Amino acid sequence: MFPEIDNLFVPEPPNPLRAGTVSAVIVSFSDPDATRRAVDSLLSQSSPPIEVLVLDNHPKRLTATAIAGWSQDPRVRLIHSGQNLGYTAACNRAAANAAGDWLFFLNPDARADADCLATLLRAADARTGVLGAQVLLPDGRTNAGDNPLHLTGIGWAGRFGEPLEHGPPRDVAAVSGAALLARASAYRALSGLCERFFMYYDDADLCWRTRLAGWKVVFCPDALAWHEYEFDQGSMKWFWLERNRLWSLLANYSAASLCLLAPLLAGTELMVIVVAVRHGWLGSLLRAWVATLRGLPRLLSWRRKVQASRQNPDSEIISLMSGKFETGLLRSQAASRANPLV
Repeated sequence: MFPEIDNLFVPEPPNPLRAGTVSAVIVSFSDPDATRRAVDSLLSQSSPPIEVLVLDNHPKRLTATAIAGWSQDPRVRLIHSGQNLGYTAACNRAAANAAGDWLFFLNPDARADADCLATLLRAADARTGVLGAQVLLPDGRTNAGDNPLHLTGIGWAGRFGEPLEHGPPRDVAAVSGAALLARASAYRALSGLCERFFMYYDDADLCWRTRLAGWKVVFCPDALAWHEYEFDQGSMKWFWLERNRLWSLLANYSAASLCLLAPLLAGTELMVIVVAVRHGWLGSLLRAWVATLRGLPRLLSWRRKVQASRQNPDSEIISLMSGKFETGLLRSQAASRANPLV
């Protein structure tokens, strides 16, 4: 269930003949009609990608069957996984086949505005590793702006439900993976998304590791994408979110930072217990803790890889993190009491 990453990507030297080229990646599972709309939005870009890689992640090849012969555009390439690899491994599988200097990951239930890629590319400089678009709900309100990260690793969709934001690009802690542009060389050097995550929290973790490795993470409010978002309250989502948050914390922070933050981290877990009890996902939380403990050998191996890539101190990342909980998930008495302490 958890494929182990082993430096899947072979770094390539920059190719000046392909400078600025984009390979788009869509991982499809169960909604081929939505995937078709996502692909159409990419082919209609003012600065279109050189290829659109669609990875059919369903064991029965639902996407492949539904869209066979749908497009004669040679830029569209369909890749069959033959099994549900999980979102993270599927992204890595597609990215390993990509030819562009940039990788644009678009959710299968999202659509990119016609100028989305052009706007993101204009905002990039030589030190930019990841850029994120402003992701909107169908009614035009914000689904995800810049995605804040708390010191404890808890992340949330920035400005959820608020009006469309306008403004210049800015450095942030994390951006949404629903419409994310990554420099291919940086992505490969970081071994891509952590495949142990399977799904959820992968965007926050990638942004965290990107900044640790010395690259910038940039949010571009004027690059737009629309997302047919439905909030999933299933127990497995809470399991993955909590387990992956703990994995990311333990892999990405230095030993010194973990020691200094230990009281805050312990207090946060107590608060999370309260929230889990109130919202009915205590079982998922306990399973996440058990899974983290059982996975410690692999976690420590991954941590060594992450720390070996480090170019920036934790203080650089912490300076962009949030000191308060501002997510609706933790709008509770426990969260309101915790905020003054952090």
